[in-house]
Amino acid sequence: MFLQHEASSILRILFQLPPLHSSVPQQHTMIDFSKRITTPELMDDPNCDEILLFRTLDQFRIVNRLFSRYQRLLTKTILQDMQPGRTYHLVDVGAGGCDIPAWLLTQAQKKGLSLRITALDTDPRITRHAQKAYSHLENLSIVNDSGEHLEKYAPIDYVFANHVLHHLDDDTIRTFIQTSTRLANRGVIFSDLKRSRWSYIGFSIAALVFRHSFTRSDGLLSIRRGFLPAELADFADSSLTVQTLHPGRVNLVSNAFTA
Repeated sequence: MFLQHEASSILRILFQLPPLHSSVPQQHTMIDFSKRITTPELMDDPNCDEILLFRTLDQFRIVNRLFSRYQRLLTKTILQDMQPGRTYHLVDVGAGGCDIPAWLLTQAQKKGLSLRITALDTDPRITRHAQKAYSHLENLSIVNDSGEHLEKYAPIDYVFANHVLHHLDDDTIRTFIQTSTRLANRGVIFSDLKRSRWSYIGFSIAALVFRHSFTRSDGLLSIRRGFLPAELADFADSSLTVQTLHPGRVNLVSNAFTA
């Protein structure tokens, strides 16, 4: 019964149908994936339920591990670029629960590399939650701040942002990318969602296991707020390259990482 209800729910979402009990005439209009939407996500509301927010952050650790491909991306860029003998500084903008910077620090240490990370997030509740989880990591500084203030964290070797660009309007995206590229001495990595019907359907099904949180609803909104490769390329200058990864990833990285 549960699976039947959820399958019906997915079909209604995909075809934008009203609930079965609704008296509104049903119109079989497919969701339009040709353009980005700007509908805000639930967890972006500063007054959203804190319990659901924290549960979402904890579930995002699993979502990131399974779908964001950050391990491959950061291994091929940051970890491959670093050399022993000096300390590097990475700023992670929109770090959320900080599971990714925590993983990166662990990997750097295993490879005998010296890295310190400044992790920024604009929501003080998220910052506190991450600080509680990762206060034991000496080289991780978790700060309640935004990418608008990158200058004060210089000198910076790398700027990394995962699932941040799709939260921003076009002008802010352009400014953030330009500022990051200017300040990062060695390179930038912007990882985000590739907007597609298949990504949407896949996550609709995969995220059924994530209950009592914003994970599924916000994840589906995030995909619709995501980018096509050509759209992300419009924000890039000649120093940046667009890359795609399965499933449903589109990244903007410095050319230095692709040479």
